[in-house]
Amino acid sequence: MKKYIFILLTSFALTSCVDLLQEPQSKLTPATIELTEQTLENMTNGLYKDLWGENFGFNCRVASLSLAGDDMTSGALDKVRNVLDDQLRVPIDNADVLNLWRYLYQTIYSANNIINLINENENIDTQISDKYLGEAYFFRALSYFYIVRYWGDAPAITDPNSSTDIDGNSNMPRKPVKDIYERIILPDLNNAIDLLPLQSRDNNNQAPTSWAAKTLLSDVYITMAGWPLKEENYYAEAAKTAKDIIENGPYDLVGEYKDLWMNAKKTDKTEHIFALQHSLSYLPSQYGISYLGKEENGWYDYVGDPVFFKNFPDDKRKEFCYITSTVDTKGNQIEWEDFDIGAPFIRKYRNYGGCGTYGIEGNTATRSSLSEGLTPIYRFADVLLIYAEAINKAKGGPDDLAYKCLNRVRDRAFGNQSHQYAGLTPEKFADAVFDEFGWENVFEFKRWFQLVRTEKVDEAVGKNTAIGARLNANKENYLFPIPVRQCELRGWKNNPGY
Repeated sequence: MKKYIFILLTSFALTSCVDLLQEPQSKLTPATIELTEQTLENMTNGLYKDLWGENFGFNCRVASLSLAGDDMTSGALDKVRNVLDDQLRVPIDNADVLNLWRYLYQTIYSANNIINLINENENIDTQISDKYLGEAYFFRALSYFYIVRYWGDAPAITDPNSSTDIDGNSNMPRKPVKDIYERIILPDLNNAIDLLPLQSRDNNNQAPTSWAAKTLLSDVYITMAGWPLKEENYYAEAAKTAKDIIENGPYDLVGEYKDLWMNAKKTDKTEHIFALQHSLSYLPSQYGISYLGKEENGWYDYVGDPVFFKNFPDDKRKEFCYITSTVDTKGNQIEWEDFDIGAPFIRKYRNYGGCGTYGIEGNTATRSSLSEGLTPIYRFADVLLIYAEAINKAKGGPDDLAYKCLNRVRDRAFGNQSHQYAGLTPEKFADAVFDEFGWENVFEFKRWFQLVRTEKVDEAVGKNTAIGARLNANKENYLFPIPVRQCELRGWKNNPGY
Protein backbone atom coordinates (compact mmCIF):
# COMPACT_ATOMS: atom_id res chain seq x y z
CA MET A 1 0.00 0.00 0.00
CA LYS A 2 2.76 2.44 0.93
CA LYS A 3 4.62 1.69 -2.29
CA TYR A 4 1.46 2.26 -4.31
CA ILE A 5 0.82 5.61 -2.66
CA PHE A 6 4.41 6.70 -3.23
CA ILE A 7 4.20 5.93 -6.93
CA LEU A 8 1.05 8.02 -7.21
CA LEU A 9 2.79 10.94 -5.55
CA THR A 10 5.75 11.01 -7.89
CA SER A 11 4.12 10.05 -11.16
CA PHE A 12 1.42 12.61 -11.99
CA ALA A 13 0.86 12.58 -15.75
CA LEU A 14 2.02 15.90 -17.17
CA THR A 15 2.18 16.15 -20.94
CA SER A 16 2.14 18.89 -23.50
CA CYS A 17 -1.47 18.19 -24.39
CA VAL A 18 -2.87 18.87 -20.89
CA ASP A 19 -2.80 21.74 -18.44
CA LEU A 20 0.56 21.48 -16.70
CA LEU A 21 -0.88 23.14 -13.62
CA GLN A 22 -3.92 20.91 -13.34
CA GLU A 23 -4.91 19.53 -9.97
CA PRO A 24 -3.21 16.14 -9.37
CA GLN A 25 -5.58 13.20 -9.44
CA SER A 26 -4.23 11.52 -6.30
CA LYS A 27 -3.81 13.09 -2.87
CA LEU A 28 -2.00 11.96 0.23
CA THR A 29 -3.20 12.98 3.67
CA PRO A 30 -2.10 12.04 7.20
CA ALA A 31 -5.15 9.77 7.28
CA THR A 32 -4.10 7.78 4.19
CA ILE A 33 -0.41 7.22 4.83
CA GLU A 34 1.74 6.18 7.78
CA LEU A 35 4.68 8.56 7.99
CA THR A 36 7.47 6.24 9.03
CA GLU A 37 11.05 7.34 8.42
CA GLN A 38 11.28 4.95 5.48
CA THR A 39 8.16 6.48 3.93
CA LEU A 40 9.51 10.00 4.43
CA GLU A 41 12.83 9.00 2.90
CA ASN A 42 11.13 7.43 -0.12
CA MET A 43 8.94 10.46 -0.68
CA THR A 44 11.84 12.87 -0.36
CA ASN A 45 14.03 10.81 -2.67
CA GLY A 46 11.20 11.16 -5.17
CA LEU A 47 11.95 14.89 -5.40
CA TYR A 48 15.20 14.10 -7.21
CA LYS A 49 13.33 11.98 -9.76
CA ASP A 50 10.73 14.72 -10.19
CA LEU A 51 13.39 17.32 -10.88
CA TRP A 52 15.18 14.95 -13.21
CA GLY A 53 12.09 14.15 -15.25
CA GLU A 54 12.88 11.51 -17.84
CA ASN A 55 15.48 10.57 -20.45
CA PHE A 56 18.50 12.88 -19.90
CA GLY A 57 16.17 15.15 -18.01
CA PHE A 58 17.31 18.18 -16.10
CA ASN A 59 20.96 17.81 -17.17
CA CYS A 60 20.09 17.93 -20.87
CA ARG A 61 17.50 20.72 -20.64
CA VAL A 62 19.58 23.17 -18.62
CA ALA A 63 22.53 22.49 -20.94
CA SER A 64 20.45 23.32 -24.01
CA LEU A 65 19.09 26.57 -22.58
CA SER A 66 22.58 27.46 -21.36
CA LEU A 67 23.58 27.71 -25.01
CA ALA A 68 22.03 31.18 -24.78
CA GLY A 69 25.14 32.26 -22.82
CA ASP A 70 28.57 32.95 -24.22
CA ASP A 71 30.68 30.08 -22.88
CA MET A 72 29.40 27.31 -25.15
CA THR A 73 27.67 27.08 -28.47
CA SER A 74 25.83 24.56 -30.62
CA GLY A 75 28.15 22.52 -32.80
CA ALA A 76 25.61 20.56 -34.84
CA LEU A 77 24.02 23.21 -37.04
CA ASP A 78 21.45 20.71 -38.34
CA LYS A 79 19.97 20.34 -34.85
CA VAL A 80 17.56 23.22 -35.06
CA ARG A 81 16.43 23.16 -31.43
CA ASN A 82 19.92 23.73 -30.08
CA VAL A 83 20.74 26.32 -32.73
CA LEU A 84 17.61 28.32 -31.86
CA ASP A 85 18.47 28.15 -28.14
CA ASP A 86 21.98 29.34 -28.98
CA GLN A 87 20.72 32.27 -31.06
CA LEU A 88 18.05 33.41 -28.57
CA ARG A 89 15.30 32.48 -31.00
CA VAL A 90 13.56 30.00 -28.68
CA PRO A 91 10.14 29.09 -30.14
CA ILE A 92 7.03 28.95 -27.97
CA ASP A 93 6.77 25.17 -28.43
CA ASN A 94 10.43 24.53 -27.53
CA ALA A 95 10.89 21.08 -25.95
CA ASP A 96 13.50 22.28 -23.46
CA VAL A 97 11.20 25.02 -22.19
CA LEU A 98 8.21 22.68 -21.97
CA ASN A 99 10.05 19.89 -20.18
CA LEU A 100 11.86 22.12 -17.69
CA TRP A 101 8.54 23.76 -16.83
CA ARG A 102 7.08 20.28 -16.25
CA TYR A 103 9.99 19.04 -14.13
CA LEU A 104 10.08 22.12 -11.92
CA TYR A 105 6.36 22.26 -11.24
CA GLN A 106 6.24 18.50 -10.67
CA THR A 107 8.94 18.96 -8.04
CA ILE A 108 6.90 21.78 -6.49
CA TYR A 109 3.74 19.63 -6.40
CA SER A 110 5.57 16.83 -4.61
CA ALA A 111 7.32 19.21 -2.20
CA ASN A 112 3.97 20.84 -1.37
CA ASN A 113 2.55 17.44 -0.55
CA ILE A 114 5.47 16.46 1.68
CA ILE A 115 5.38 19.79 3.52
CA ASN A 116 1.64 19.45 4.13
CA LEU A 117 1.84 15.83 5.25
CA ILE A 118 4.52 16.55 7.83
CA ASN A 119 3.09 19.83 9.10
CA GLU A 120 -0.43 18.39 9.43
CA ASN A 121 0.69 15.28 11.30
CA GLU A 122 0.53 15.98 15.02
CA ASN A 123 2.07 12.67 16.08
CA ILE A 124 5.22 12.75 13.99
CA ASP A 125 8.65 12.67 15.64
CA THR A 126 10.25 15.95 14.56
CA GLN A 127 13.72 14.58 15.22
CA ILE A 128 13.04 12.22 12.33
CA SER A 129 10.91 14.43 10.09
CA ASP A 130 12.75 17.77 10.26
CA LYS A 131 15.48 16.88 7.77
CA TYR A 132 12.92 15.66 5.22
CA LEU A 133 10.73 18.71 5.76
CA GLY A 134 13.78 20.93 5.29
CA GLU A 135 14.66 19.10 2.10
CA ALA A 136 11.16 19.67 0.71
CA TYR A 137 11.41 23.40 1.47
CA PHE A 138 14.84 23.46 -0.18
CA PHE A 139 13.63 21.81 -3.39
CA ARG A 140 10.56 24.01 -3.59
CA ALA A 141 12.71 27.13 -3.23
CA LEU A 142 15.25 25.84 -5.77
CA SER A 143 12.50 25.03 -8.27
CA TYR A 144 10.87 28.44 -7.97
CA PHE A 145 14.31 30.08 -8.25
CA TYR A 146 14.84 28.42 -11.62
CA ILE A 147 11.29 29.33 -12.68
CA VAL A 148 11.56 33.07 -11.99
CA ARG A 149 14.95 33.24 -13.71
CA TYR A 150 13.80 31.37 -16.80
CA TRP A 151 10.26 32.77 -17.16
CA GLY A 152 9.77 35.71 -14.79
CA ASP A 153 6.20 36.04 -13.47
CA ALA A 154 4.75 32.59 -12.86
CA PRO A 155 2.03 30.71 -10.97
CA ALA A 156 2.82 30.58 -7.25
CA ILE A 157 1.43 27.37 -5.78
CA THR A 158 1.95 26.05 -2.26
CA ASP A 159 -1.41 24.32 -1.93
CA PRO A 160 -0.90 20.53 -1.63
CA ASN A 161 -4.02 20.00 -3.76
CA SER A 162 -2.68 22.37 -6.45
CA SER A 163 -6.17 23.82 -6.70
CA THR A 164 -5.38 27.42 -5.73
CA ASP A 165 -2.36 29.73 -5.67
CA ILE A 166 -0.91 31.62 -2.70
CA ASP A 167 -3.79 34.11 -2.82
CA GLY A 168 -6.51 31.49 -3.15
CA ASN A 169 -7.05 32.01 -6.88
CA SER A 170 -8.20 28.91 -8.70
CA ASN A 171 -7.42 30.29 -12.15
CA MET A 172 -3.69 30.38 -11.36
CA PRO A 173 -2.62 33.81 -12.66
CA ARG A 174 1.07 34.55 -13.10
CA LYS A 175 2.40 36.17 -9.92
CA PRO A 176 5.08 38.89 -9.99
CA VAL A 177 8.66 37.76 -9.53
CA LYS A 178 8.97 39.87 -6.39
CA ASP A 179 6.02 38.07 -4.77
CA ILE A 180 7.50 34.65 -5.49
CA TYR A 181 10.83 35.65 -3.96
CA GLU A 182 9.35 37.28 -0.88
CA ARG A 183 6.44 34.93 -0.20
CA ILE A 184 7.88 31.56 -1.18
CA ILE A 185 11.60 31.41 -1.92
CA LEU A 186 12.95 33.43 1.01
CA PRO A 187 10.63 31.89 3.66
CA ASP A 188 11.28 28.40 2.32
CA LEU A 189 15.03 28.86 2.49
CA ASN A 190 14.89 30.21 6.02
CA ASN A 191 12.85 27.15 6.97
CA ALA A 192 15.34 24.89 5.19
CA ILE A 193 18.28 26.49 7.01
CA ASP A 194 16.58 25.88 10.37
CA LEU A 195 15.48 22.31 9.62
CA LEU A 196 18.24 20.75 7.53
CA PRO A 197 21.20 19.04 9.22
CA LEU A 198 24.74 20.37 9.03
CA GLN A 199 25.86 17.07 7.49
CA SER A 200 24.17 15.42 4.51
CA ARG A 201 21.86 12.55 5.41
CA ASP A 202 23.54 10.47 2.69
CA ASN A 203 27.08 11.62 3.49
CA ASN A 204 27.59 13.06 0.01
CA ASN A 205 26.96 16.32 -1.83
CA GLN A 206 23.49 15.49 -3.17
CA ALA A 207 21.18 15.58 -0.15
CA PRO A 208 21.15 19.26 0.84
CA THR A 209 22.42 20.52 4.17
CA SER A 210 21.76 23.72 6.07
CA TRP A 211 24.94 25.05 4.42
CA ALA A 212 23.56 24.21 0.98
CA ALA A 213 20.39 26.16 1.82
CA LYS A 214 22.54 29.13 2.89
CA THR A 215 24.47 28.90 -0.37
CA LEU A 216 21.26 28.93 -2.36
CA LEU A 217 20.07 31.87 -0.25
CA SER A 218 23.23 33.86 -1.01
CA ASP A 219 22.65 33.26 -4.72
CA VAL A 220 19.02 34.33 -4.36
CA TYR A 221 20.07 37.54 -2.61
CA ILE A 222 22.65 38.51 -5.22
CA THR A 223 20.13 37.75 -7.97
CA MET A 224 17.48 39.91 -6.30
CA ALA A 225 20.04 42.72 -6.20
CA GLY A 226 20.40 42.51 -9.99
CA TRP A 227 17.99 42.40 -12.91
CA PRO A 228 15.01 42.50 -12.87
CA LEU A 229 14.31 43.59 -9.29
CA LYS A 230 17.51 45.63 -8.81
CA GLU A 231 16.98 45.81 -5.05
CA GLU A 232 20.59 46.61 -4.25
CA ASN A 233 20.15 46.29 -0.49
CA TYR A 234 20.33 42.55 -1.07
CA TYR A 235 24.03 42.78 -1.94
CA ALA A 236 24.75 43.23 1.76
CA GLU A 237 22.57 40.21 2.59
CA ALA A 238 24.36 38.11 -0.02
CA ALA A 239 27.75 39.10 1.40
CA LYS A 240 26.66 38.40 4.97
CA THR A 241 25.33 34.95 4.11
CA ALA A 242 28.36 34.00 2.01
CA LYS A 243 30.73 35.19 4.73
CA ASP A 244 29.01 32.92 7.25
CA ILE A 245 29.62 29.93 4.96
CA ILE A 246 33.24 30.93 4.34
CA GLU A 247 34.09 31.45 8.00
CA ASN A 248 31.97 28.76 9.65
CA GLY A 249 31.16 26.16 7.02
CA PRO A 250 33.03 22.88 6.42
CA TYR A 251 34.08 23.64 2.82
CA ASP A 252 37.33 24.38 1.03
CA LEU A 253 38.69 24.42 -2.50
CA VAL A 254 40.13 21.09 -3.57
CA GLY A 255 43.79 21.24 -4.50
CA GLU A 256 43.42 20.50 -8.21
CA TYR A 257 40.55 21.83 -10.30
CA LYS A 258 40.41 18.69 -12.45
CA ASP A 259 39.70 16.50 -9.40
CA LEU A 260 36.25 18.06 -9.19
CA TRP A 261 35.32 16.33 -12.45
CA MET A 262 36.55 12.79 -11.81
CA ASN A 263 33.74 10.25 -11.67
CA ALA A 264 35.36 8.41 -8.76
CA LYS A 265 35.27 11.63 -6.71
CA LYS A 266 31.82 12.88 -7.67
CA THR A 267 30.37 12.41 -4.17
CA ASP A 268 33.17 14.35 -2.47
CA LYS A 269 31.83 17.23 -0.39
CA THR A 270 35.04 19.17 0.19
CA GLU A 271 34.04 21.74 -2.45
CA HIS A 272 30.82 20.49 -4.04
CA ILE A 273 28.11 21.89 -1.77
CA PHE A 274 25.14 20.65 -3.77
CA ALA A 275 25.04 18.59 -6.97
CA LEU A 276 22.85 15.98 -8.64
CA GLN A 277 24.45 12.54 -8.86
CA HIS A 278 24.13 10.31 -11.93
CA SER A 279 24.64 6.66 -12.75
CA LEU A 280 23.91 4.70 -15.90
CA SER A 281 21.13 2.80 -14.13
CA TYR A 282 19.46 5.76 -12.40
CA LEU A 283 19.14 9.39 -13.52
CA PRO A 284 21.92 9.28 -16.15
CA SER A 285 23.58 12.41 -17.48
CA GLN A 286 24.16 13.38 -21.11
CA TYR A 287 27.92 13.98 -21.16
CA GLY A 288 28.80 11.20 -23.61
CA ILE A 289 28.44 11.37 -27.39
CA SER A 290 26.67 14.74 -27.17
CA TYR A 291 29.95 16.36 -26.13
CA LEU A 292 32.14 14.62 -28.73
CA GLY A 293 33.05 16.55 -31.87
CA LYS A 294 32.25 15.69 -35.44
CA GLU A 295 35.85 14.62 -36.03
CA GLU A 296 35.41 12.21 -33.10
CA ASN A 297 32.27 10.76 -34.67
CA GLY A 298 30.19 12.44 -31.99
CA TRP A 299 26.96 14.42 -31.97
CA TYR A 300 28.74 17.72 -31.12
CA ASP A 301 25.58 19.16 -29.54
CA TYR A 302 27.74 21.36 -27.29
CA VAL A 303 31.16 22.85 -28.03
CA GLY A 304 33.17 25.68 -26.53
CA ASP A 305 32.46 29.18 -27.80
CA PRO A 306 35.63 30.24 -29.71
CA VAL A 307 35.51 33.89 -28.58
CA PHE A 308 35.09 32.93 -24.91
CA PHE A 309 37.93 30.42 -25.34
CA LYS A 310 40.30 33.03 -26.77
CA ASN A 311 39.58 35.39 -23.86
CA PHE A 312 40.13 32.61 -21.31
CA PRO A 313 43.53 32.97 -19.57
CA ASP A 314 46.03 30.16 -20.08
CA ASP A 315 45.53 28.47 -16.71
CA LYS A 316 44.86 24.94 -15.49
CA ARG A 317 41.12 25.32 -15.92
CA LYS A 318 41.44 26.13 -19.58
CA GLU A 319 43.89 23.29 -20.12
CA PHE A 320 41.53 20.79 -18.50
CA CYS A 321 38.16 21.98 -19.80
CA TYR A 322 38.89 22.12 -23.54
CA ILE A 323 39.95 19.78 -26.34
CA THR A 324 42.11 21.88 -28.68
CA SER A 325 43.36 19.09 -30.90
CA THR A 326 42.19 15.59 -31.66
CA VAL A 327 42.87 12.57 -33.81
CA ASP A 328 39.97 11.94 -36.17
CA THR A 329 38.55 8.54 -37.07
CA LYS A 330 41.12 8.26 -39.91
CA GLY A 331 44.07 8.88 -37.60
CA ASN A 332 44.72 12.48 -38.65
CA GLN A 333 45.82 15.03 -36.02
CA ILE A 334 43.65 18.18 -36.23
CA GLU A 335 43.90 21.48 -34.34
CA TRP A 336 40.75 23.21 -33.13
CA GLU A 337 40.91 26.03 -35.65
CA ASP A 338 40.55 23.37 -38.35
CA PHE A 339 37.66 21.51 -36.69
CA ASP A 340 34.55 21.47 -38.85
CA ILE A 341 32.74 23.82 -36.48
CA GLY A 342 35.80 26.06 -35.87
CA ALA A 343 35.46 25.78 -32.09
CA PRO A 344 37.24 23.75 -29.39
CA PHE A 345 35.48 20.71 -27.92
CA ILE A 346 34.45 20.35 -24.27
CA ARG A 347 36.71 18.08 -22.23
CA LYS A 348 35.42 18.86 -18.73
CA TYR A 349 33.05 15.91 -18.36
CA ARG A 350 34.83 13.20 -20.36
CA ASN A 351 35.73 11.14 -17.31
CA TYR A 352 32.02 10.50 -16.76
CA GLY A 353 31.81 7.91 -19.56
CA GLY A 354 30.06 7.55 -22.90
CA CYS A 355 33.06 8.87 -24.86
CA GLY A 356 34.66 5.65 -26.02
CA THR A 357 38.35 6.08 -26.88
CA TYR A 358 37.97 9.85 -26.50
CA GLY A 359 37.38 9.58 -22.76
CA ILE A 360 39.99 10.61 -20.20
CA GLU A 361 41.67 9.08 -17.16
CA GLY A 362 40.87 5.54 -18.26
CA ASN A 363 37.10 5.96 -18.64
CA THR A 364 37.11 4.99 -22.31
CA ALA A 365 35.15 1.78 -22.70
CA THR A 366 31.74 2.77 -24.03
CA ARG A 367 30.33 5.17 -26.59
CA SER A 368 26.87 6.20 -25.47
CA SER A 369 24.51 9.11 -25.09
CA LEU A 370 24.33 8.14 -21.40
CA SER A 371 26.98 8.92 -18.80
CA GLU A 372 27.52 9.23 -15.07
CA GLY A 373 29.13 12.02 -13.03
CA LEU A 374 27.16 14.91 -11.61
CA THR A 375 25.30 18.07 -12.52
CA PRO A 376 27.07 20.83 -10.56
CA ILE A 377 24.77 23.35 -8.90
CA TYR A 378 26.81 24.94 -6.09
CA ARG A 379 30.50 24.78 -5.20
CA PHE A 380 32.54 26.56 -2.54
CA ALA A 381 34.19 28.57 -5.32
CA ASP A 382 30.75 30.07 -6.03
CA VAL A 383 30.47 31.21 -2.41
CA LEU A 384 33.89 32.89 -2.54
CA LEU A 385 32.97 34.76 -5.70
CA ILE A 386 29.50 35.70 -4.45
CA TYR A 387 31.08 37.29 -1.40
CA ALA A 388 33.65 39.15 -3.47
CA GLU A 389 31.04 40.53 -5.86
CA ALA A 390 28.44 41.33 -3.21
CA ILE A 391 30.68 43.14 -0.70
CA ASN A 392 32.23 45.22 -3.47
CA LYS A 393 28.73 46.34 -4.49
CA ALA A 394 27.46 46.79 -0.95
CA LYS A 395 30.38 48.87 0.32
CA GLY A 396 31.45 50.60 -2.87
CA GLY A 397 34.74 48.72 -2.96
CA PRO A 398 36.35 45.40 -2.03
CA ASP A 399 37.59 44.62 1.49
CA ASP A 400 40.53 42.38 2.38
CA LEU A 401 38.36 39.26 2.51
CA ALA A 402 37.01 40.00 -0.97
CA TYR A 403 40.55 40.01 -2.37
CA LYS A 404 41.36 36.82 -0.47
CA CYS A 405 38.28 35.10 -1.88
CA LEU A 406 38.96 36.17 -5.45
CA ASN A 407 42.64 35.28 -5.25
CA ARG A 408 41.99 31.86 -3.70
CA VAL A 409 40.13 30.94 -6.88
CA ARG A 410 42.80 32.60 -9.02
CA ASP A 411 45.71 30.92 -7.22
CA ARG A 412 44.32 27.43 -7.78
CA ALA A 413 43.64 28.19 -11.42
CA PHE A 414 47.29 29.05 -12.08
CA GLY A 415 48.87 26.80 -9.48
CA ASN A 416 50.74 29.71 -7.87
CA GLN A 417 50.25 33.22 -6.46
CA SER A 418 51.83 35.12 -9.31
CA HIS A 419 48.53 36.18 -10.91
CA GLN A 420 46.76 37.74 -7.94
CA TYR A 421 44.60 40.83 -8.15
CA ALA A 422 45.48 43.93 -6.11
CA GLY A 423 44.73 47.64 -5.97
CA LEU A 424 41.72 47.61 -8.29
CA THR A 425 39.04 50.28 -8.46
CA PRO A 426 35.55 49.06 -7.52
CA GLU A 427 34.66 48.93 -11.22
CA LYS A 428 37.76 46.96 -12.18
CA PHE A 429 37.27 44.63 -9.22
CA ALA A 430 33.68 43.97 -10.34
CA ASP A 431 34.95 43.18 -13.84
CA ALA A 432 37.56 40.80 -12.41
CA VAL A 433 34.96 38.90 -10.36
CA PHE A 434 32.63 38.74 -13.35
CA ASP A 435 35.33 37.26 -15.56
CA GLU A 436 36.61 34.87 -12.89
CA PHE A 437 33.11 33.52 -12.28
CA GLY A 438 32.71 32.78 -15.99
CA TRP A 439 36.06 31.00 -16.25
CA GLU A 440 35.70 29.09 -12.98
CA ASN A 441 32.21 27.84 -13.86
CA VAL A 442 32.67 27.33 -17.59
CA PHE A 443 30.13 24.81 -18.98
CA GLU A 444 28.41 24.47 -15.57
CA PHE A 445 25.11 25.96 -16.81
CA LYS A 446 25.41 29.13 -14.71
CA ARG A 447 26.71 31.69 -17.18
CA TRP A 448 23.34 32.68 -18.66
CA PHE A 449 21.97 33.56 -15.23
CA GLN A 450 25.06 35.64 -14.50
CA LEU A 451 24.73 37.55 -17.78
CA VAL A 452 21.06 38.30 -17.13
CA ARG A 453 21.28 39.51 -13.54
CA THR A 454 24.27 41.74 -14.39
CA GLU A 455 22.56 42.95 -17.62
CA LYS A 456 25.50 41.91 -19.78
CA VAL A 457 23.73 39.75 -22.34
CA ASP A 458 24.22 42.37 -25.04
CA GLU A 459 27.89 42.83 -24.16
CA ALA A 460 28.55 39.10 -24.13
CA VAL A 461 26.59 37.81 -27.12
CA GLY A 462 25.39 40.91 -28.96
CA LYS A 463 28.42 40.96 -31.27
CA ASN A 464 27.19 37.69 -32.76
CA THR A 465 25.44 38.81 -35.95
CA ALA A 466 22.89 36.02 -35.57
CA ILE A 467 21.85 37.45 -32.19
CA GLY A 468 22.68 41.14 -31.95
CA ALA A 469 19.91 42.40 -34.21
CA ARG A 470 17.28 40.87 -31.91
CA LEU A 471 18.55 42.35 -28.64
CA ASN A 472 16.79 45.47 -27.47
CA ALA A 473 16.69 47.90 -24.58
CA ASN A 474 13.60 46.21 -23.14
CA LYS A 475 15.63 43.04 -22.52
CA GLU A 476 12.93 40.83 -23.99
CA ASN A 477 15.49 38.10 -24.62
CA TYR A 478 16.30 37.86 -20.91
CA LEU A 479 13.33 35.52 -20.39
CA PHE A 480 12.27 32.37 -22.20
CA PRO A 481 8.73 31.77 -23.51
CA ILE A 482 6.05 30.22 -21.35
CA PRO A 483 4.98 26.89 -22.93
CA VAL A 484 2.40 27.85 -25.55
CA ARG A 485 -0.16 25.25 -24.50
CA GLN A 486 -0.07 26.60 -20.95
CA CYS A 487 -0.81 30.12 -22.18
CA GLU A 488 -3.71 28.86 -24.29
CA LEU A 489 -5.28 26.89 -21.46
CA ARG A 490 -4.84 29.59 -18.82
CA GLY A 491 -5.41 32.63 -20.98
CA TRP A 492 -2.02 34.13 -20.17
CA LYS A 493 -0.13 36.57 -22.32
CA ASN A 494 3.31 35.17 -23.08
CA ASN A 495 6.52 36.99 -22.24
CA PRO A 496 7.29 40.03 -24.45
CA GLY A 497 8.82 39.06 -27.76
CA TYR A 498 7.09 35.67 -27.98
